[in-house]
Amino acid sequence: MLKKIKQFDFSKLYPFAFTIFFVAILFQYSFSNLEAVFYDMRVKYDFGISFLDNIVIITLDEESDDFLGESYPYTYATHNRLLKRIIEEKPVVVNYLVHLDEPESDRTELELDKFKDTIKEFTSSGGAFRFGTDLDTWGEQLPPERLRDVGYSLAILNVDNAVFARDDVSRKTILNYSGEDSLHLWAANAYRRRTGYLPLKLNDINGAYYVRESDATFVNFRYYENTVEGKGKIKKIPFHRVVVGNFPKGFFKNKLVLIGPSYLSNASDFVMTPYDRESYSSPKIGVHASIIESLIQNKTVVQVPRLFSYVLSLLLGLVLAYVINRIKPTHGLVFTLVTILSVIVLSYVLFSLFGLWIYLAHILLTIFAVYYIWVPFRAIGEYQRRYAIQEETKLLKKVENLKQNFISLMSHDLKTPVAKIAGIADVAIHKYGSADPGVRFEFLRIVDATKELNKFITSILDLTKIESSNLSLNKVSKDINTVIEQVCDNLKFEAGQKNIKIEKEITPLYPIQIDVTLINRVISNLVENAIKYCEENTQVIVKSWDDEKWVYIEITDNGDGIPKEDLENIFEKFYRVKNDKSHEIKGSGLGLYLVKYFVELHGGTIVCESNIGIGTTFRIKLRNE
Repeated sequence: MLKKIKQFDFSKLYPFAFTIFFVAILFQYSFSNLEAVFYDMRVKYDFGISFLDNIVIITLDEESDDFLGESYPYTYATHNRLLKRIIEEKPVVVNYLVHLDEPESDRTELELDKFKDTIKEFTSSGGAFRFGTDLDTWGEQLPPERLRDVGYSLAILNVDNAVFARDDVSRKTILNYSGEDSLHLWAANAYRRRTGYLPLKLNDINGAYYVRESDATFVNFRYYENTVEGKGKIKKIPFHRVVVGNFPKGFFKNKLVLIGPSYLSNASDFVMTPYDRESYSSPKIGVHASIIESLIQNKTVVQVPRLFSYVLSLLLGLVLAYVINRIKPTHGLVFTLVTILSVIVLSYVLFSLFGLWIYLAHILLTIFAVYYIWVPFRAIGEYQRRYAIQEETKLLKKVENLKQNFISLMSHDLKTPVAKIAGIADVAIHKYGSADPGVRFEFLRIVDATKELNKFITSILDLTKIESSNLSLNKVSKDINTVIEQVCDNLKFEAGQKNIKIEKEITPLYPIQIDVTLINRVISNLVENAIKYCEENTQVIVKSWDDEKWVYIEITDNGDGIPKEDLENIFEKFYRVKNDKSHEIKGSGLGLYLVKYFVELHGGTIVCESNIGIGTTFRIKLRNE
């Protein structure tokens, strides 16, 4: 065990340790602004909360001021006329988000009482009515004293300016403040009761959390429409049109009605939302509607604990580090991008289907960090491997040069003694061969052996030239048929010894550009091989023909053939077919390799077809030029 530990390369763990260290540093920062971007993106494209046409908004605005000849917040008489128009349509809930003034005269008090009577008429018939109040530096802005017994609740929009992204975007709402339900929760429960659903308790609302310092319970709500002015689906109608009855019949029937200001000239009537993070272009009244609708459907946001994101970040980082280290850099980039996309899509689906808010900032930053940590490590590793390969290549080149020089020197030095041996054998044949036939036969065997050795040395020298790229073509214009005739004439004696007939089926050809010496060796090698591997009393057929692009040469024998498993390797260096006949016939295994190389050096090709027991055909194609 200790031996294995000592042998382990701990340097491989450095990137993993660095990854963990860097991710741990990331955990020290919240990256709330970045997280807000991902959060708002999910809110904007949330398919999990459906649009239900159950809220109508009535706006007090510049158009109504001009039509009515009044200014905000209008007279109680006007509000009474509005409310009478509404309750004739039998709505379910009416919420007033208008800050009404205290009456300043007996007449105003009388109008206030009539307005209050209309409210009681509505509530006594089963409707729900409530005022929404706001907070300022002096505290809660309560309704006029004589209307407070009708009922009021806090209706403020909580903007994110202290805790999360601090960008003044409205993402959460107050459910309960100092033990009292907010207007949003009260309105949602009033609507749910009157439409056959159970009211929500704080414990029933997903993601609700209590903040002791504020003595309030909060929850992140889900927008169910684009709140930017003019882009939402909620029905909106100006105050004055309702007062004069200019709206379709049944417009408010079974609806929750929100009444509040929306003055373009008053910036305080607008708020920033995930749909408009840069400007105040969403009316507050529309955001109130979204909060109430989110509670009606009980579709709020549950923040998954950040510890989950931290653990997932670390696991993804380690997995990503391992995978990137094992695969190609391009595949690593693709894997990283797929991981990022998968995390974003999964978090979006979980948000839309279950309202789960997974903190994404650390996860995505971890993925980016791990990738950019491992890329340099991979680059260093690749550089080290490349350097090692370069050094190894240099060494191999030196060894190869030494080998080629050795073979070249040895081959040249061998040619001289081989030639001397052949010369001495020739002299001996003439001097002693006529006296004793047995001696003559042995000297002839020596001559044949020197010829075989000389061919082998020549092949080695050619291979050396090829591998050192010193072989060059000496092309001349030549009729290929002349070369074929010459080769066949030179090999008549070898063919006659086995009673093999060389048949020539040649077609008149135009001269082509070839290196005569090399092509002669190509054809000689193939015809000589055909003679070697043919049985006695058979024939070797040599054909030639041409077309517009190519000149063809074909050598066919009637030998035993080449096995299929050997056919694809016969042009390899030093490869010889493994059978009984190949052991009897001498050869270096370089002949066909050189043949193929010489043909391809001319820009041609050579193929071999063979059938066991029938024979073998080699077909050469040379450029007809």
